[in-house]
Amino acid sequence: MATQDFPSVSVVIPSWNQGRFIDRTLLSILKQDYPGTIEIIVSDGGSTDETVDVLKKYGERLIWWSARDKGFVDAVTKGVARATGEILAIQSSDDYYLPGAFRAMAAAFQRYPQASFVSGGEYAIDLQGNVLSSSSPAGEITPRTILFQTIPPQHATFVKRRFFEETGGMRREVDMCADIDQWYRVAHLAPGHYIPEMLAVYQLHPDQRTVTSDKWFPNLVKMVELCEQEPRYGEKFRLTAEERRNLYTYWEINWTGKRDMAAARPIAFSKLPGLLGYSPRTRRMILGASINPLLKKLLPINLFRPVRPAGIAAGPDLNWWQH
Repeated sequence: MATQDFPSVSVVIPSWNQGRFIDRTLLSILKQDYPGTIEIIVSDGGSTDETVDVLKKYGERLIWWSARDKGFVDAVTKGVARATGEILAIQSSDDYYLPGAFRAMAAAFQRYPQASFVSGGEYAIDLQGNVLSSSSPAGEITPRTILFQTIPPQHATFVKRRFFEETGGMRREVDMCADIDQWYRVAHLAPGHYIPEMLAVYQLHPDQRTVTSDKWFPNLVKMVELCEQEPRYGEKFRLTAEERRNLYTYWEINWTGKRDMAAARPIAFSKLPGLLGYSPRTRRMILGASINPLLKKLLPINLFRPVRPAGIAAGPDLNWWQH
């Protein structure tokens, strides 16, 4: 691949009190074997932990500031305003890239020149560094696949900056799912594409918004409704009444359950009378939150013990950034 085939990349890192992780994030970018230009922009919201000390040690290798902001969307927006790269990545200050991620991204855009963005595989780890899961979706990314199949992981996604800017950037109205909303709107303009390479690692920990917020369900609904109200999106993709009923039911139970399964259970029970009228995916969600827990109490536990997978396939050294 010729040098000119490696587009310039701007990585925007919104940051807030993740000093114990951010050094790893930065090193996973700085240690990439990538011939093109990489610009790192850290938009820190005034962290009170060791974050600023970590940033200071990198000197001019970063563009960074630490000042109070209005949250995730505001931090990203300020960072993107400084970005100059052809390709834009939004990386969390607690997640990080795998070796070869940027080369894989460049090759993907060459392979799929019409793609608005590309997204790769990910590993999810706990605080001890154990791999809890891995995911590597395939195929084209459209508004429909985002809603009904797989959501592109922010930490493993690269978007052409012109498409990001064409949407107007992230929206505060859907702050909780602003990254999902971003890919959803970009996919209306031009499809994205999944690639098989494992690109990033997702750090699970108790302080994440995914765990603590009750805004996921209403924000996701607002995401869909706002897009359908705006002609440039709504004229390209719109849910049917049946799809809407299935999707919103699935989301309500799923995202309530992630925060508090006891709160999700009565919602699921209320859907049981009309169970057969739902899609297979939504039926599984309803049963999983209502009947299955009761059966586990009544029947021998052996019947519900999952078959243990042989283990996550061997991947790259997840501590590669330390070497």
